[in-house]
Amino acid sequence: MKRGLFLFALLLLLACEERIDPLMTSIDTNLIVVEAHFTNENKSQLVKLTRPYLEPNGSAIPVSGATVVVVEGPDTFYPLVEASTGSGEYYTSNMIAVFGRVYTLVIRYQGKEFIAHARSVPVEPLSPLTYENAGNGQYRLALNESGSEPNYVEHQLSWTSTPACNPNDNCGGLIIYYDLKNIDVQDLFKPDKKDFLFPVGTRVIRKKYSVAPEYRDFLRSVLSETEWRGGIFDIQRANASGNVSGALGFFAVSSVQVDTTFIVDKP
Repeated sequence: MKRGLFLFALLLLLACEERIDPLMTSIDTNLIVVEAHFTNENKSQLVKLTRPYLEPNGSAIPVSGATVVVVEGPDTFYPLVEASTGSGEYYTSNMIAVFGRVYTLVIRYQGKEFIAHARSVPVEPLSPLTYENAGNGQYRLALNESGSEPNYVEHQLSWTSTPACNPNDNCGGLIIYYDLKNIDVQDLFKPDKKDFLFPVGTRVIRKKYSVAPEYRDFLRSVLSETEWRGGIFDIQRANASGNVSGALGFFAVSSVQVDTTFIVDKP
């Protein structure tokens, strides 16, 4: 009887649904968005500056003409240069973000100053790459937790040099697996993703990034608004928590482990 009453009440609720299209308005807050992730790779490190989106499917507007400097420790300065006028992409000369040192990002733009501090934590070694036979000559990655500390792994896949690559197709892809050592109901009940399949001979370059505690909180905020959204436990939308004073976004420093694997035939 109770089950029948419950189903009857549920049908009444569904029958009374009414579509409501709320008016959406945007406000120009004059904020800037900072995207900066330095690593221990010897390369030009990037700081990207944009304006917030004014529409859900809008495009980012670059912030050009800013003065950007990164300070390592107390007195080592790395000035950044905008790649091209209007790009909003600022690069250091080749540098390595060393574990154990504090890095300070300083941005000056239109009379305002924005500051963030970050340091990296060690990265644990990569476990051997695991993958599964999906049938019909295709394979899929078996993504598993690794190590005891928060991390995420980028998998850059390419099969352009294999017979399976059609010249008119995009024979590659990027898969990111987040292992933040978190217990979030959104993560547990996030929407399923379609399998990403690839053939024998595919080259997989993996980069494993360490995640400091503050960076972990930021990534959880971003994932709650992106990959974890659409499940049965969505949260109220909000800007991701950042660490740049007076601005949106995040400045992070990570240690990185890299390896390369070629996919071979397996049962």
